[in-house]
Amino acid sequence: MAARSKLWGIMFVVVALLWTLMPLYWIVRFALETQSEVSHFPPLFFPPNPQPGAFLNILGFNYTTASGILLPASGQASQILLGLRNSLILAVLVTIATMLVVVPLAYVFARLDFAHKGKLLGAILLAVSLPPVSTLIPFYSLYVQLNLVGTLAGLFIVTLTITIPLVTWMLMGFLKNLPPVESLGRIDGFSRTYIFMRIVVPMGKSGIVVAAMIAFLFSWNEYVYAQVLVTGSNAVTLPAAMTGFLFQVPQPAHLAASLTLTLIPPFVLVFFLQRHITELNLVDPIR
Repeated sequence: MAARSKLWGIMFVVVALLWTLMPLYWIVRFALETQSEVSHFPPLFFPPNPQPGAFLNILGFNYTTASGILLPASGQASQILLGLRNSLILAVLVTIATMLVVVPLAYVFARLDFAHKGKLLGAILLAVSLPPVSTLIPFYSLYVQLNLVGTLAGLFIVTLTITIPLVTWMLMGFLKNLPPVESLGRIDGFSRTYIFMRIVVPMGKSGIVVAAMIAFLFSWNEYVYAQVLVTGSNAVTLPAAMTGFLFQVPQPAHLAASLTLTLIPPFVLVFFLQRHITELNLVDPIR
């Protein structure tokens, strides 16, 4: 019985890995092939002559393959570079602003009792559960009146409406599980601010780091608002800029290379912060 359970567990892990990694591999495979290789039927499982031409093309460079085929720079290269810059700026600024608001907010909700706390928690949960598309039209109408359409500032504000409730709810579950040090600190004469800054924040370092990573990834990958609010402007982000490939002569390798580019930050973050992820211990925030 134990051997059968172990076999089923191994099979489940293998299926999960294939389900997760195969699409990623297929995208990278497209990015390393030429147009003729991408169009080959039946599809090639391995690139016969892997080359970085598509990556250089989307960055604005020509590339000549080993067989002498010239791969010209993509016409969407300027938008990709602009989107890459804007996405990095947006993700960094949103992460900083989110953590400045969320860390003290999550601490208050997780560790302190006050009037109407349950109602405010319900408001946070409602904000987390609302899909972005449900608030898209109201935000667009408001932004038209405020002249914020096509601006990075407008996208920054609207992205915070996603990251702040989500990260607050997640971080509450982590901070709630920390040891009850407030009463001991108060007995020793420390203020609540000192306890929060010098005791709770260092104790909750792993959760705060993971929360910052989630805020960064959500703002880096944000597409719904970006597609409507900044597409075609100087504030376009990388996910929105990639849609330009859908309205040109089909270049699957360029689109795949752009998609691969968007995967680099998540992989880098997970690689360097995996220790903090494994240390994360969440509980129900409303327990």
